[in-house]
Amino acid sequence: MTATDRRTSPAHFGTTAGFARFYTVVVIVQGIHVIEHIVQLLQVYVFGVPDDDALGLLGYVFQFNGTEEYLHLVFNVSYFAALVVVLIGVGQRTKAAALPPGAPMFALAAVVLEGWHLIEHLVIISHVIANGGCPCPGIGDSALGVTDTQLHFVYNVVAYAATLVPFRMMKVMDRAGALGAARARTGPRVGPDL
Repeated sequence: MTATDRRTSPAHFGTTAGFARFYTVVVIVQGIHVIEHIVQLLQVYVFGVPDDDALGLLGYVFQFNGTEEYLHLVFNVSYFAALVVVLIGVGQRTKAAALPPGAPMFALAAVVLEGWHLIEHLVIISHVIANGGCPCPGIGDSALGVTDTQLHFVYNVVAYAATLVPFRMMKVMDRAGALGAARARTGPRVGPDL
């Protein structure tokens, strides 16, 4: 196997620039999704919008059957699939010593939590279908006595935080590797790195 074959083989996807770009897009898109949930909380607790009517921003544009729940389902299926790819890539980067050994644990936690979040959305959609719209409680909000706006904000923030940890590790290690490679070419610098 040549060096080019190793760089382009599926077993090394996690160490490619393509993976780093993919992971960056996942982080940006989920960051926007978290902002959408913050908007929902503001709608309910600052602007007095009833919980079932607080659809964030995109929920008002992408409603079907009187609810934004289909939008959430499509997004969460996509995010779950993306996190599985991230977990594989983080595992490969860790195996190549390009991430610390604990990094996959955070990526796995994000996949597990988002998997549960996806199950929640499947239950919610089953209620939407059964009721011809909302009310459409999930498992956690019914069991815990909290609103779905509160619970899904927590799900999204915690899954996002678990996604950010290996992403930050990757950025720090990539930068250190780039600095090390530059120093190897140009010699040591005198003075602090800025």
